Amino acid sequence: MRGSSKEFTFFRGKLKLIQPEEHKVSVDLVVFLSRVRGIRKSSKVADLGAGFGFLSIVLAKKYGVEVHAVERDERMLELLRKNVELNDLSNSVIPVGCDVRDVKDLFRRSSFDVVVTNPPFFPYGEGDDIHSEGDTTLRDFLEASSYLLRDGGYLNLLLPSFRLYEAFTILKDLNLPPRFLTLVYPKLSKPGKLAIVTSIRNVPGPLHVDRPLVINTPEGDYTEEVKELLEDFI
Repeated sequence: MRGSSKEFTFFRGKLKLIQPEEHKVSVDLVVFLSRVRGIRKSSKVADLGAGFGFLSIVLAKKYGVEVHAVERDERMLELLRKNVELNDLSNSVIPVGCDVRDVKDLFRRSSFDVVVTNPPFFPYGEGDDIHSEGDTTLRDFLEASSYLLRDGGYLNLLLPSFRLYEAFTILKDLNLPPRFLTLVYPKLSKPGKLAIVTSIRNVPGPLHVDRPLVINTPEGDYTEEVKELLEDFI
């Protein structure tokens, strides 16, 4: 039922999260985290559209970095704050109540080393309410990323593969040339469903395409690579 939430554990109990019934953590986000690039111990990270904090909290736990978790939805922001406290990360994860279109009102230009973002997958009018764009678009998320990143800073983006051309066109306009690409397949026999893109601001160069990342075996179980991520990523 919409509005209810429960506490779950992940990574063999290393992480606890209160998450809404209608918007739970998916394996896609864990796979995304395994391909995030550019993070060092000293990195300042922004998570745009942080939701209830899964990406922010995992990155802070794994790398010991400071993460500014930007989220505008009041309910998600409340869960985000609770999850930060639940995982004793008040000194590392900073919830920020803000629309991505307004980040320039709160942050200086070029003030982050890394941005991670998982924008709504579908253009306005497609998909369900949670995964479809409303008044903010893919371009809004990418413009905010370009503003926040220093030159040489890394943008890590998760999106459906059918939006790759659109994303690449916008990234070119924003001086965020794509440098790494991973395609994620539900099974080897299925078309690629998701894309993980890493851009480096104002650092052009060749695009490196990783080997395919496959979620499920032909029998429907998780592949060994995904099982390992789900158990031991942090």
